[in-house]
Amino acid sequence: MLKGFIIQSFPRFLADNGFIDVTYPDRIDKIVSDYHSGRASYREVAEAIPSLYSSALKGRAVNDVKESANRFMKAYLPEHLFHYTESLVRRVSEIVDVTIAISGSPLEVVEELKVWGFDKVFGSLFEARLGVYTGGVLTNLILGEEKAKFAMKICKEMSIDLSKSLAFGDTDQDEPLLRMVGLPVAVNPNKKLQEICVLRDWRRLEEDLSNLPRRKGV
Repeated sequence: MLKGFIIQSFPRFLADNGFIDVTYPDRIDKIVSDYHSGRASYREVAEAIPSLYSSALKGRAVNDVKESANRFMKAYLPEHLFHYTESLVRRVSEIVDVTIAISGSPLEVVEELKVWGFDKVFGSLFEARLGVYTGGVLTNLILGEEKAKFAMKICKEMSIDLSKSLAFGDTDQDEPLLRMVGLPVAVNPNKKLQEICVLRDWRRLEEDLSNLPRRKGV
């Protein structure tokens, strides 16, 4: 839905505003650079970045981070939306009963996506006590198995039939979730997910929205 990695850009925003030490976004940038150059897998990125992010926030007030997230997204969204994103979300909302966003980025940031009309928005969770971050990671939804497990839990709670649902993903870490639904769709897939799409004959979507189904689902 968005260009880039929110969980990379937001720590940089926090550091630029003097909220966290700059060494954390520097280390995150290094990991992402290693991924783009082929020196690290997406799995390695998915495991490392949330840990660094949570460590950076240790001792910081949750409300302060939420306020920063709101300011960050107001500037980030207009510059990083794919030109078809809003049309895609609107079109999907027209053909399904419930729209749910599950992102690996921090919940405090992705909550801002509610303006698009999602019924539910979920993101990675980071431990806090008495309104202050402890430095621990509660739920890392970048990891494929964690996202799939979380999605299954939510669908069970909401009595959603996964066989009549569709899901979108953009990396190979989304494969476990995509395998669970009746209609998996890859949006701007990374190289590994492209290969999986070919093997499994999954749809790939970039600009053409006309091939989305016209049927009720989730």
